[in-house]
Amino acid sequence: MYGKIHEIYSSISGEGISQGIPTVFVRFAGCSLRCGKTDTRSLWCDTPYALGPNQGETKPLSTIMDEIVALDPTHGYQILLTGGEPLEGKNRDLSISIAESIHSFRTHNDKPYPSSRVETNGSEKITLDPFFIFTMDYKLPGSGMEGRMDLENFQILEKRHNSLDEIKFVVRDRIDFERSIEVIREQKIQTNILYSPVHGEVDAKELVEWIKIDNPPKGRLSLQIHKVLWGNQKGV
Repeated sequence: MYGKIHEIYSSISGEGISQGIPTVFVRFAGCSLRCGKTDTRSLWCDTPYALGPNQGETKPLSTIMDEIVALDPTHGYQILLTGGEPLEGKNRDLSISIAESIHSFRTHNDKPYPSSRVETNGSEKITLDPFFIFTMDYKLPGSGMEGRMDLENFQILEKRHNSLDEIKFVVRDRIDFERSIEVIREQKIQTNILYSPVHGEVDAKELVEWIKIDNPPKGRLSLQIHKVLWGNQKGV
């Protein structure tokens, strides 16, 4: 089995409830969404260099697993599958194979973090599989991509009932925030909720005030500490 991989590296998890945990990142190439881009506003994707399906190197599963082990020989790091979009097209099968292999080995050898965390954009179907933990975006109106969201994912998250799953709202303006509150109520969301501001378009301190007033259940501010530490560098 082969897939297009943009980069594999180790760092710490930069956001969400796993923030600060030593992590091996497997970044897939290819994503069909283009968040934030309008006639007057620019693309806001953190990883535009991995959006194209050809912006990666074709690698077999065995090579990917060898690279993960080289970065984490004691099998103690969280494994995070990201992109691009790790559940889109052929990326999906490869993500499943990676996560199954890691889960099987770590479960039988009593290693930490047996389930791989997947950062997914909300347009692809998530699964009930125990070898995955999900950080799932819900794209708000400011992204221009809300119509691409798969609403069945909310039902799947409820069935999973995994205390480590999370839903991320990236907020561009007050309209986005108000829409997030509507979505939480409409979908009766019980999963962990992350709020992240679009850099340069909404002040994080202002977003904090909105969160304090509405106080969505299990909601929290999530800033990207890897950017605080290293700026926009790749591979950190």
